[in-house]
Amino acid sequence: MPHRARLVHLPPRRGRDLCHQAFRQTLDVLRITDEALEDLCCECPRLPDLDSLVLRALDEMTLGEPQGRTRSPSHVFLVHARQDEFEGMLYRASPQGFRPVAPPIRLTADETHAFSVDAEDVTVSNYRDEGTDLEAYQARFHPEVRRLVGEPIRNYVSYRVAGDRPGAIIAFNYPDRATRYEAQVLAALAVTLGTVWTLGSRVAQVEEAFVYLIGALARASEANDEVTGDHIVRVSRYCEVLARAAGYPEGEARVLAYSSQLHDVGKIHTPRELLRKPGPLTPAELALMQEHTLHGEKIIGTSPRLAMARRIAGAHHENWDGSGYPRGLRGEEIPREARLVKIVDVYDALRSPRPYKPALSHEQAMEVFTAGDHRTRPDEHFDPELLRIFRDIHEEFRRIHAEIQPW
Repeated sequence: MPHRARLVHLPPRRGRDLCHQAFRQTLDVLRITDEALEDLCCECPRLPDLDSLVLRALDEMTLGEPQGRTRSPSHVFLVHARQDEFEGMLYRASPQGFRPVAPPIRLTADETHAFSVDAEDVTVSNYRDEGTDLEAYQARFHPEVRRLVGEPIRNYVSYRVAGDRPGAIIAFNYPDRATRYEAQVLAALAVTLGTVWTLGSRVAQVEEAFVYLIGALARASEANDEVTGDHIVRVSRYCEVLARAAGYPEGEARVLAYSSQLHDVGKIHTPRELLRKPGPLTPAELALMQEHTLHGEKIIGTSPRLAMARRIAGAHHENWDGSGYPRGLRGEEIPREARLVKIVDVYDALRSPRPYKPALSHEQAMEVFTAGDHRTRPDEHFDPELLRIFRDIHEEFRRIHAEIQPW
């Protein structure tokens, strides 16, 4: 018998059905959550910026359909706990999406009662259903929120955000009325933000432990040397100051600062008597000493989290003119962070006592960076641009050294 196709009558499109739209918008927000978690897995510990995540989610919920097919509130207020108080950020809808209206607003716990911060579920409120007039309805909202909204608040939907930083999402002034369907969308966004805030707290704790362990490893590597943990701390502080002055973004400057602590980690393989020898090294001893750069690369390994530390350990004794070690790199062949650490390391070495020399004053050290000495030729050994920046901010180095010294 020949196969006969069945005619299937599909239901009409439900583009204007609020329940259908709320379900679709919830899926959009969950997709954003999944992408944010993927970012965390690939780029930990860089947490996606919370404000950008909020804006992205809000825009997906309201701008994904042609105009008139998605009900959008006029404003969204994001409230979260900050120590003993709450902080709220107000966003206004625009043709380009939601955008911040003003700096964060500080709120006391008493000022959040209308936003269900302590409630277990959602609040949907329309002033016509409250048995009060529009003017009296305004009294439940923070004066600064009322001012920034710029028109009477007629309705709102609020949903509690759980997690390490509790708070709430409040959407104001939906067209006509606020409904339970809008609340479903806010619920999905609340889950997203609660997850991100909780992960952010955990990532911060892991990051603190990671940085501490780097410092511990660095101090262990210096145990056989005459230098102390103060050298590690000073080098880190110098690096952050110089990196900021050289235009590094704040996050990269911080990574450079803690990575710099491992610049001499390879010395853990250098014989103690060689590190503490009071006289000049023989050629064989010098070759053995120089191997600490290669040992450092091996110890640090290939973890992406420690890529900068590895580059610094392997190249911080290279010279701008190609006369350094271990590979004789020249100019911009040398990683920029290693060029920066070289300046910092030389400065602190000049200021520190060694078995073969006394400590120099700041003025004496700066004279070496200007005219050179029997070991250092500044115009040939250092990146010219970084050297110029260092000379411009050298008083910061004097201040840091005065704050952190064992003698």
